[in-house]
Amino acid sequence: MWPSVPLERRLPTIGQSVGACMYPDSELTHRVEVFTGHALSPLPLAWDDSANWLWRTAGESPQLLKLARTHPEHDPFWKGMRELFGFDRWRCPETMTRLAGALPAHLPMLPLPMTYLGTLQHAPLWSLPWSDGKAARMGPVFAELLGSQLGHLHRETVSGWGHPLEKVHPLAEWPRHARDFLRQHPRCGELPTFPAFPIPSRAVWCLPDVRADQYLSGATGWLWSDWEALTWAPLEFDLCLAEMLITTCAERDAFLAAYRRESPCVSLSAYRQGMRALIWVMRLHGDVDWHHVVSHPDWLTQVPA
Repeated sequence: MWPSVPLERRLPTIGQSVGACMYPDSELTHRVEVFTGHALSPLPLAWDDSANWLWRTAGESPQLLKLARTHPEHDPFWKGMRELFGFDRWRCPETMTRLAGALPAHLPMLPLPMTYLGTLQHAPLWSLPWSDGKAARMGPVFAELLGSQLGHLHRETVSGWGHPLEKVHPLAEWPRHARDFLRQHPRCGELPTFPAFPIPSRAVWCLPDVRADQYLSGATGWLWSDWEALTWAPLEFDLCLAEMLITTCAERDAFLAAYRRESPCVSLSAYRQGMRALIWVMRLHGDVDWHHVVSHPDWLTQVPA
C-alpha cells in the first residue's frame, strides 16, 4: 500500500470532456501517476453520476485504478448507503476490500480482488486486476447467470441487516429504520402514498447498485468486477433489486429457473412497494420519476415452478 501524501484540499471531482465522454483531467491523472509510480491511461465515465474515476496502468500486468469521485454528502446512492445501511466507503476503504473473501464459496461469477492503495486528495484509491472481458448485457443468458449468482448468495443467511464492517441490526428493526430513512428523505413528498415495511424473512448478502455491466465475460469465465457496495440487506430487498433488471418473460423464466436450483422463492407482494421506494430515493436507476419505478412489471410474483 502506498502512503497518503499531502495534496491540495479538494475532492477529485473535476474532469474533462472528450467528445460525449467525461474523463479524469490531465492534472488529476498526473497526480495519480506520481502517487502510484505507474503510467496511466484515463478511462471514460460509464455514467454521469459514476462514483469513481478510472485508469488503466501500463505494463505486462495492468491494473484498474479506482479513485472515489463523489463524497456521500453529494452522491444520492452513497448517502443512502450510509444512512440506510450504515456503510461509508470513505470511512473503511481498506477493510472493505476483505469482503470478497467472506462471500459464500463456489459463486458462478467470482469477485475480482480489490486492493486499497491509500488516499489521494483525501479520496480513497483502489486497484483491481485488469480484465479484457466484455461487460454483460441483460438478456436470458445473463439473467440465468444472475439467478444462479443470487441463489448461491441467498443460501447463506447472515446475522442481520446493515454492514458487516460497521453495525448489524436485527430484522425486527428494519421496518422502523426504513420508514425513518424514507420519511426524512427529500423525495418522500413526491410519493402518492407512504408504503408499508413488514419485517423481512431473513438477511443476505446484497449489492444494492447491481447492474449487468458489473460482470465481465472473460477467457476463463465470468467475473464480478464491481462489488464495493456489498452489504447485508433483507432478502426481499435484494430480490426487488433483481426484479428491476428484468425486462422480458424470457429473462424472468431464465432467472427463476436458475435461482430455484439454489434457493427457494419468497413472495414479494407485501414488500415490493416499500423496497421500490427505497430503490427510487437512492436513485439506483438514475434520476427517474416515481412512476418509472413503481410501474415496472412485477416479474418475480410467484409463478408455477
